[in-house]
Amino acid sequence: MKIVFHFDGSAALKTKVSVRKGDWPGAWKLQDQFGEIGGRTVGLVGFGAVPKLLKPMLEAIGAKVLYWSRSAGTDLELLIRSSDIVSLHLPLTAQTEGILDPRKMKPGAILINTARGGLVKEQSLVAALQEGRLAAAGLDVFAEEPPRADHPLLALPNVVCAPHLAWLTQETLERSLVAALDNVERLKAGASLRDRVA
Repeated sequence: MKIVFHFDGSAALKTKVSVRKGDWPGAWKLQDQFGEIGGRTVGLVGFGAVPKLLKPMLEAIGAKVLYWSRSAGTDLELLIRSSDIVSLHLPLTAQTEGILDPRKMKPGAILINTARGGLVKEQSLVAALQEGRLAAAGLDVFAEEPPRADHPLLALPNVVCAPHLAWLTQETLERSLVAALDNVERLKAGASLRDRVA
């Protein structure tokens, strides 16, 4: 028997509303619109520090993980076509701008973008979500930030949006300050800088 993963982004909202209203049975009726990561294929586009940490965690809960970087991994087109969930982890450069065309993603797939909005062909993403070709998108970034109030992605029920804050935690700020102070000390001592981007 083949089980087809289906996601209706509005189901999560309906469930939350039902629970808050005390309609527990109503929330339970939506359970068939949710699924697990286990048994799915997750494609990580970019394979730096964060995806390297994510890969074993995803595998531990039963996901098959594919990854692509500019120097290694699965063929990018194959990853995009065969992943149930595609998560972006790349810097925005002249080579990576528009690297993901959502029309090439597996039907019913989910896109997660916490990297840079310009990595995705945004008009194609809107169309794929409106047509139901993609099940959902989780977006922390947009091609233009902040997005205009009437941006079509903000109105879609199958899109979860955040204001480019995935990296911004108290712990991240503390690590950034520690790294900056370390580099000041290294510079003062004439040593090479840590995490230098050339």
